[in-house]
Amino acid sequence: MVPAPPRNTLPQAASAVRAEVALRVALPLPLPPFSFLPPHGAPLPALGSRVAVPWQGGVRVGLVVAYEALRGGAGLELRELIGALEPHPFVTEVALAVLTRLAEHTCAPLGTVLANFLPTGLHEALQHEVRLLAPVAGGVAGLTEAWCDARGVPPHTLEALRRGGLLEERVRVSPPQVQRLVPLKRADAELAGKPREAQRRALAALWALGAAESAAALARDADAPESAVRALVKKGYAGYRALPAPPPPLPYAVAAEAPSAPLGAETLPSDPLVSVSGGSREARLRRLVPQLRADLAAGGSVLVLAPEGALLHAAGACLGAYLPVLTLSGELPDAQRARVWEACARGEPVVLLGTYVALFAPLRHLARVVVLEESSGAYKLASGCRAFVPTAARFLAEAAAVPLVLADALASPETHLKTAAQARLTLPKGPPRVHLVDLREGGGWPLSTDLVRVLKQVAERERQAVLLAPRRGFSAALRCAACDFLAMCPNCDLPLRYHRERYVLRCHQCAHAERAPDTCPSCGSPALSPTRAAGTQWVAAEVAKLLPGFLIRRFDADKRDDLSALLAGAPGVLVATTAALRAPPLPNVSLVAVTLLDAFLNMGDFRAEEEAYRLLLNLAELAPARRPLTLIQTFQSDHPLLQAYTQGADEAFLEALLARRRRFRYPPFAALAKVQISARQSAVAEREAAWLAGALRTAGVAADELLGPSPAPVARVKNLYSYHLFVRTEPERLTSALAPALAYQGAARVRIDVDPRDVAGFLD
Repeated sequence: MVPAPPRNTLPQAASAVRAEVALRVALPLPLPPFSFLPPHGAPLPALGSRVAVPWQGGVRVGLVVAYEALRGGAGLELRELIGALEPHPFVTEVALAVLTRLAEHTCAPLGTVLANFLPTGLHEALQHEVRLLAPVAGGVAGLTEAWCDARGVPPHTLEALRRGGLLEERVRVSPPQVQRLVPLKRADAELAGKPREAQRRALAALWALGAAESAAALARDADAPESAVRALVKKGYAGYRALPAPPPPLPYAVAAEAPSAPLGAETLPSDPLVSVSGGSREARLRRLVPQLRADLAAGGSVLVLAPEGALLHAAGACLGAYLPVLTLSGELPDAQRARVWEACARGEPVVLLGTYVALFAPLRHLARVVVLEESSGAYKLASGCRAFVPTAARFLAEAAAVPLVLADALASPETHLKTAAQARLTLPKGPPRVHLVDLREGGGWPLSTDLVRVLKQVAERERQAVLLAPRRGFSAALRCAACDFLAMCPNCDLPLRYHRERYVLRCHQCAHAERAPDTCPSCGSPALSPTRAAGTQWVAAEVAKLLPGFLIRRFDADKRDDLSALLAGAPGVLVATTAALRAPPLPNVSLVAVTLLDAFLNMGDFRAEEEAYRLLLNLAELAPARRPLTLIQTFQSDHPLLQAYTQGADEAFLEALLARRRRFRYPPFAALAKVQISARQSAVAEREAAWLAGALRTAGVAADELLGPSPAPVARVKNLYSYHLFVRTEPERLTSALAPALAYQGAARVRIDVDPRDVAGFLD
């Protein structure tokens, strides 16, 4: 097996040239495709087919991604693949082209992209059988010329027989099975008499049912004690057997009640790129419905992508009120995901709503691709190829020559720039009721005087409030007022977050935790106090002191309280991080407060301002049926962003943002990649970063295209010192510009993130 660049050349007459053709097979491993010979005596597998290949004394499932012509005796060094798992392709040729393009774009091996985007189908349980082609001198333990289970053959023996060409193999997917209680024999004299009446009744019921899920289930159905069923098993009248599992139901979206407001009939513009922004999340979905109906009526299918599970369920509830919507996400069990995959492959028109795992589902007549919440950070894969899913969706729409629809509260600057004016649909929205609190004027922390007054009104009027804090925990750090000591993580150059409920200090990067000290470890002073950066614990504690007896709930990564009382309309306060935007909205909200907007504005990323503005727009989703007061606490009350937000000047805000991006050559006016160089010693990381920067310049990266090297904003994370390089160039040049980083094999660890969504973040 010799890795080589894939070549998508389909032989003109496969049967005539099979001896001159190799198959390029990609495995879900961080490796390029490998070449294999076609299976002897079997049809040539089609592109996109799942095949079983010999791999390290066992078998792995991969995808046929290309054919390549063999030259001379090149085939002598290749192994023969075992066979195709089914007679039809698992993914379409369009999907294969997009997967290959995505691998090139992210500078990742194709196998890594497969592992990220195809969790279904490439990790099947297999029935692997082998037999000898001819007797072997001295024999092989457990092997004959009859088929047998390969699990009984040691891996090293299997490999040796493969190399010698002495083995024949076959593989098929193991059908899913379940353990069921089945009848084994009829009642006889042993079960006669009144004492065994319950056993006879249970056995008769089992024969009538054919199988039961368990002894308890049969006892309920037969109205017999469970002990009677256990006695049947012990006596051999019944027993547990593995039976084929029934197919799981198709996961259709659970529809909400259709709104009483009439649905418009206007379809979307016919442009290849359409932007739908403004309005509420539900309004944007309703605007899509007429077009989805038209696509289905024309025999086409539509792929709708959501960034994560909670938003998928919300979108499914809305769209499902108007048309059938099939869902596909990582939350589903393997068997159900496989069932959805099979349903898509049948070619019937369908709306498929899914997370990123649905991107390459085999929709045979794709008519449109829709991306909901297009700028959500949840679309950025945290590991593997680190792809940004909307970019992959754009590649798919282009390859399939179908329109791409991007929907969000605020169109991304990239979308705004690339979308024709007639294809920008901005839905109307009511102006927010905003009250700005300038924290520079003092008046209380973390609850300002104004916020205290409005919270008291909420309690008096038995309403609800939602308070968004910028972080979980109690505070950003624990500091000594006497000597300025700051409790730091021993593994990272970061202060430990203070969690007062458990009196613990915790690092949110490496998960190190330790008990909070009673006195300062440096000077012994008891004057230890949390810093001013208040988290959800601190805010909730202050609200509890302000409104004793009032219902208060927290919702963050550390603690997700039961919200059922609030969802039922009970008066109370929800203190949360931005996770609240993914929770169901509360019905009686009269106040939404951001306790410190500056934490979002001052993040070390060129997208921070855009994301902060989008956050403010999305606050309306916390009370979509009402118009609550939005109270924003900030040290920057005169920031242009707040002026644009209060005036509803979304387009002007985007134009100003684009002007700054153009001036500094940030996306969308250049492609950007982050190169992280990490080592256990700071000097090694610095030296290797400097060397790599020189290699990039030597390879042709211009001075104005290379930023750095410089220490990462957090220089040490998980005991690794990191330096950053940024390559900023034309999109078509980015991959070639990164060639030295891709080929690097020095003393440091190099990670590459194309189109980073967090330029300051650490790449694991």
